[in-house]
Amino acid sequence: MKNEVSIVSDLSCWASAAIYLMGLVVLAVNLKEVQVEDAASYNYASARQSIRRVETDGLRGKIVDRHGRDLATNRKSLSIVLNAAQFQKNSWRATTDEIEKEIERVAKCIGQESPLTRKSIERHVSQTLAMPLVVWRDIGEEELARFSEHDREFPGFKCEETDERVYPYGSVGSHVIGYVGRDRGESEAGDEKFNFHQLEMRGRSGLEIYYDSYLRGVSGERKVLVDARGFAIKDWVVVESKAGPDLKTTLDIDIQKAVEKELKGLVGACVVIDPRDGSVLALASAPSYNPNDFVPILSKELYAKYSKDPKKPLLNRASGGAYAPGSTFKTVTALAGLSIGYPQKRTYECTGVFKLGGLSLHCARRWGHGDMDMRHALRESCNPYFCNLGYEIGTNAIIRAAKTMGLGSKTGIDFGVDIAGVVPDAEWKEAVYHEKWFPGDVTQMAIGQGMLLVSPLQMARIAGAIGTGYLVTPRLKADIPTRKQKLPFAEWQLRVVRDGMEMVVDGGTGKKAKLSSVKVAGKTGTAEIGRGATKRKNTWFIAYAPADDPVIAVAMVIENGDSGGGTTAPKVRNVLASIFGDDNEE
Repeated sequence: MKNEVSIVSDLSCWASAAIYLMGLVVLAVNLKEVQVEDAASYNYASARQSIRRVETDGLRGKIVDRHGRDLATNRKSLSIVLNAAQFQKNSWRATTDEIEKEIERVAKCIGQESPLTRKSIERHVSQTLAMPLVVWRDIGEEELARFSEHDREFPGFKCEETDERVYPYGSVGSHVIGYVGRDRGESEAGDEKFNFHQLEMRGRSGLEIYYDSYLRGVSGERKVLVDARGFAIKDWVVVESKAGPDLKTTLDIDIQKAVEKELKGLVGACVVIDPRDGSVLALASAPSYNPNDFVPILSKELYAKYSKDPKKPLLNRASGGAYAPGSTFKTVTALAGLSIGYPQKRTYECTGVFKLGGLSLHCARRWGHGDMDMRHALRESCNPYFCNLGYEIGTNAIIRAAKTMGLGSKTGIDFGVDIAGVVPDAEWKEAVYHEKWFPGDVTQMAIGQGMLLVSPLQMARIAGAIGTGYLVTPRLKADIPTRKQKLPFAEWQLRVVRDGMEMVVDGGTGKKAKLSSVKVAGKTGTAEIGRGATKRKNTWFIAYAPADDPVIAVAMVIENGDSGGGTTAPKVRNVLASIFGDDNEE
């Protein structure tokens, strides 16, 4: 019996030992898995909790003119920033209080009020502790000197260098060049998003926005080690950012300056192109603005000032303004008539007024021009002649010619602002005004009035097309291939209109555009808009030169002018004189 008890006891011991041994084995296996096999993943998770990844912006490429002169470039800028880790307290509220207090101390030192609200500081403390808080951007030399003299008194604050956009020619070319703002990046690395993104320069208007993705640099990466509360401890660069490519344009800053000199103090626009390949040499709108005022940021106050200005300085009238073309459109009406067989030498007696039913359209020469053929009607800009021509050839012929010359459609320029304008017809009028199309509508369209709307860019394109026989697609980026199409008009038909335009400058309504250095062909235009007290005139002049082999085409419109020949033609002459020279230059 005693032996049996002993045997049972021994078996029980062995069983307990086996269970204990198995437990040790399981524990050893688990320890190996945790300490060896899972160590890498735990270390990775720990690193993710203590390291923040920051996307850094690449330097933006420059915008240069056709000769390589900087139109938009970058400059070094100093900002005063703070590291919130230096001011941390037991609570977020206390930390915010401390930061706010210290900012006020620095503000008194440099003589500048704090631009930050308490709410913006609270947002930084709660969301972006790992990043420096920018307090004063783009500080001046005086403020920098004051801060540098006392910087040891302000631990946690430092000057940080950044790049800011600068426009060397100020307001010159502002509508075509545009400006930038600061935006958060959106790139990713692998399958992990960045924790923070530096605010990078992004285009807001003009070439800056149209070629934004081209100009932007390649982003880099910086890592920030943070403590348990999220405050930054140290940081280091992982990947260097790279600068974006420069954008070479077709613009000529000398021609741009000459154009804007003529538009100074006025409301209007001017476009100068090379009709051979579509290169835009100048694209100006007045009044303009200085994009440097928008750097480093566009304040709400400044934007409100520009937005509420009745002259609309932010509006790009050159490619986005819709105007009745006035008598400049008579060149298109003439081609429309010639294309369907209207005799170039047929005369029409101008008595000073064209009457159609109850409609009376007067000539600039109230007592009339007498008998006029097409060339002389262009020279004198005779309204009755072209009203009658429009009435005889009909709406469809004029619409067909207008669309052949690119009106009613966007020009295709590599630019964000490119209006199509309006070439009205019966269907369009019914849809917009719920009215029928009347014979008086075509007579008004024939002289560039009524519902017809164009942009200065479109009219510069038309001037060049008449001179060369080819309608080109305007372009601003220098290396874009030339696109052009031959006009469907016979050479003799174009010759009739060219003769008329040469006569306009050689003693006609545009004689104030005459140069001694080259022969200029042009056409004046005066479009009356509004009624009664709001009645006013927009004055036009379009031209190409030299007349026998055009290398320049230009269109200028001035709002609230007197006449195309008196107001605008002399200004276009001055622009052309800056290009070709003139022995009789004023």
